[in-house]
Amino acid sequence: MLLALSIVALLAGPALYTLGRRNRIVRQVLDGFIFITIAGIVTVHIVPEALTGGGTAAIAFLALGIAFPIILERALHESFHAAHALVLALAALGLVIHAVLDGIALLPSGTRDLAYAVILHRLPVGMAIWWSLRPNLGLGAALAAFAMIIAASAASFMLGASAVELAEARSIACLQAFISGSLIHIVAFGVSHAHDKHVEPVAQFQDWGYRLGILIGLFLVFTAPLLRA
Repeated sequence: MLLALSIVALLAGPALYTLGRRNRIVRQVLDGFIFITIAGIVTVHIVPEALTGGGTAAIAFLALGIAFPIILERALHESFHAAHALVLALAALGLVIHAVLDGIALLPSGTRDLAYAVILHRLPVGMAIWWSLRPNLGLGAALAAFAMIIAASAASFMLGASAVELAEARSIACLQAFISGSLIHIVAFGVSHAHDKHVEPVAQFQDWGYRLGILIGLFLVFTAPLLRA
């Protein structure tokens, strides 16, 4: 039941985002909400988990991950789209790995409050995938990302103890740290930018709707962990 709810929440993200885009104010709220929620999930959840599991090596991988998109852009300076496509694909892989941890949290042996926290943050994750992958990589890539995240969650839920052992592996933590660095780059600079200016999906900070979305996202990011207590 909990696994099914997490899948429903994930898939509800695109529907909610598509409906919200029809109204300018709602669009601003959603942009702010997605931006700060994904930033919060990365900095409050994913990065600490990776550093705890990977130790000092994970710090090096995190720094490398932050630098990787910049290095890639310079190496592929004639093809910015290809560079950003690769960074987005890497970010999607990071969400798939995180989905394994989500599946573990949904196990019957876990706490129900933690499971509900996972379900709650699946909504902005679903919106973020639609927000970033679909306009940049196309519908097929976005659907593939959803399918992989659902499959990863279901697999870890069914494997149980074996999935826990895999999630605790140091190599997985280092990979997660590296991908987290790339996610930080996306959060900071967006997924479609040139060297002289940044464009969508990062909205204008002066819009009150965007600021309201940030406040709602902050509430979700910092309230969800309290459910674990």
